[in-house]
Amino acid sequence: MDLRQLRYFVAVAEELHFGRAAARLAITQPPLSFNISKLEESLGVQLLRRSTREVALTPAGKVIYQEALRMLALARNAQEMASRAARGETGTVRVGFVGSALLTCLGDRIRAFGAGGGDINVIVHELNSFEQIDALQGGQIDIGIIHPRIIPAGISSCTLHSERFVCLLPAAHPLADRQLIDIRKLRDEDFVLFPRHFSPEFHDKIVAMCVRAGFTPNIRHEVRHMLTIATLVSKNFGVSLVPQSVDTVALPNLVCRPLFRQGKLSELQGIWRSDEDSPVVLSMLDALGGKPGA
Repeated sequence: MDLRQLRYFVAVAEELHFGRAAARLAITQPPLSFNISKLEESLGVQLLRRSTREVALTPAGKVIYQEALRMLALARNAQEMASRAARGETGTVRVGFVGSALLTCLGDRIRAFGAGGGDINVIVHELNSFEQIDALQGGQIDIGIIHPRIIPAGISSCTLHSERFVCLLPAAHPLADRQLIDIRKLRDEDFVLFPRHFSPEFHDKIVAMCVRAGFTPNIRHEVRHMLTIATLVSKNFGVSLVPQSVDTVALPNLVCRPLFRQGKLSELQGIWRSDEDSPVVLSMLDALGGKPGA
């Protein structure tokens, strides 16, 4: 018994006429009759009563007809699920991200991918860049969104997003009414920043901006999250240099100003296993603006 035999039997059971059933299936009558006979032989029961005047279902045929409908429906569902999986329209994607990533357009893309129909389950994990690389190598996440750094062998990467740095200031700060902030004016300020070991390359980029302006920033307060940095600045703990997307955070007593003569950009990098072959993971990479084929 195979699915073709079941399809042939259903056509005959519904048409109750071999000629019409054959036309419906776009085949000739001999192979239709042959396959019905093979089905009866495999089941060991007669499914149809045939005469020169009519074709009728036997009691066993009526039972098998209902079961055939169910089995064919299951087969169609399985085929559709397999096709959707192959197209990257079903499955689970685990995405790691650094704190500021979801404030950018990447946050919208992740959400849209998970809500875009199909049976896709997106799970996000906030991890620093080092933690994401370890999690990717250990199979705990499928995609990472990190600050640029040296990537170990076996992991592919590409730039997903870039934006300017801005200066966060308390609203009462003397520089808050400026349209552009000259970094040199921050020489004597206390800075709020994240610890260097969380993301050395990103941390060093911010420090280098200050050094190029002629001073080393006085990093007095170190916290892990960009939102915590913004909160501390709003509470007059100091100032900070952050990616422009942090400006989307609305806090009382907090202003965000662009920098004068800024040279460096804040970048976010997508990472994934180089041998990744999951269609849904590759589909999400494409939605994020990555280059799975690279």
